[in-house]
Amino acid sequence: MADVDIDARAALLGIDWSQVNLDSIQLPPGNDFGIESDDEAVYHDDQLEFDSGFGNIIVVDNLPVVPKSKFE
Repeated sequence: MADVDIDARAALLGIDWSQVNLDSIQLPPGNDFGIESDDEAVYHDDQLEFDSGFGNIIVVDNLPVVPKSKFE
């Protein structure tokens, strides 16, 4: 539904959007009222695959070069 359609429907119902606090609306958990979430579609489409190798490796870079005489 487009914003224009929503605004027109709200005007027909006498709803003043400036008085509506959308953050105060709480829906029951687990009930989507038959509306598919955009987030769920993105989540299912873009699942990332990670490499499982090098699980126990730590790489330390940019350490200074120290001559053998200073090792101790």
